Amino acid sequence: MQIDVLLEEPSAVEALRFILPKILAGRAKFKLINMRNKSRLIGQLPARLLGYKKRLDAGEDLRIVVLVDRDRDDCAELKTRLERMARDAGLSTKTSTDQQGRFQVVNRIAIEELEAWFIGDTEALKSAFSGLRGEAFPKSFNNPDNSGGWEHLHRFLKSKGIYKSSYPKIEAARKIAPHMDIPRNKSRSFHHFCQGIEAFLSVS
Repeated sequence: MQIDVLLEEPSAVEALRFILPKILAGRAKFKLINMRNKSRLIGQLPARLLGYKKRLDAGEDLRIVVLVDRDRDDCAELKTRLERMARDAGLSTKTSTDQQGRFQVVNRIAIEELEAWFIGDTEALKSAFSGLRGEAFPKSFNNPDNSGGWEHLHRFLKSKGIYKSSYPKIEAARKIAPHMDIPRNKSRSFHHFCQGIEAFLSVS
């Protein structure tokens, strides 16, 4: 099986390059597809899903994950929109399986942004940035999905003398993601993503 993951930015590609092998543990291949931004991903998604439908009908052992940041969108409305696109392309999803309980698409939303997944693993942050060892983390880090995303993470790092000017999202992903541990992460949206991948493997 191959799992194609459609992502909205290069920093997400860098993060998943380290995270997905930990989830898959060699049980499936994967391909990370950088769509460059959220609007382009969503705008091109219907056509891409139709292309995947043709490949699946031709017999390819393929699954699709769509991962977008919530940002300021209504989470339920965004999920409904993604689900509708899959159904319109003739594909079943984890939310709307076929009669045999199988599905080809998993739609997932990082709340609010992918950086919440980094905030959810403070041990990974300590490993990535030696200056954080022995430092106390804000209480807001205990609820990463409501923490404010990359801006909140940057403010904290900046207060500790790390990334004093801008927040380099790609560099940060490369530094933090290798140290992330799946079970200890406090982000619910991170675990929903992991569970979606695991569901593919359990029904294949």
